[in-house]
Amino acid sequence: MSEKFQLKPLDIEVPVDSKREILSETDVMGKIVYANEYFVELSGYPEEELMGKPHNIVRHPDMPKTVFKLLWDALKAGKEYKAIVKNRRKDGKYYWVYSEYKPLFNEHKQIRGYRSHRWPVPKKVLDEVETLYAKLLDLEQTKTQRDAEMFLELKLHNDGFHDYSAYIDDIFHKKLSGMFGFFGKLFGKK
Repeated sequence: MSEKFQLKPLDIEVPVDSKREILSETDVMGKIVYANEYFVELSGYPEEELMGKPHNIVRHPDMPKTVFKLLWDALKAGKEYKAIVKNRRKDGKYYWVYSEYKPLFNEHKQIRGYRSHRWPVPKKVLDEVETLYAKLLDLEQTKTQRDAEMFLELKLHNDGFHDYSAYIDDIFHKKLSGMFGFFGKLFGKK
């Protein structure tokens, strides 16, 4: 099924199994070169339909473009990045993941691609992120993407964060340690 004939998003969430690793890799253009078994299963696509396709094949339309612009700016600069992402499956259902993205380097220290690990997102974290994403989407649709970027920069600055990735990392780990208390702190989740 081509991307333009893909089903519209459905308001049905697919749970993410916290005991299974979700991993994918792309080339420098963002085309999928590797997807582990669970990524393939969660996406709802057969592996052969994923390979060589842009990773945004699983991007949900509820995701602000601003988040992905910041992602690509960081990765192309050789930096790691963290985000909470709503992905769309081939059947139109969705799932949320906390994602850590890393550039992959060749022996000449040039970026040769990118790797992403993903984990389930606790509901407490989603409540905060969904509100922010709704505001960014509204600005992108009623004003411009630059307005959304400026809003996010101002929010992050006012909240004491130097970038979006640090903000996501902070809320994810704060909510996680709040949920697990002593055990979250014991395992380095603040």
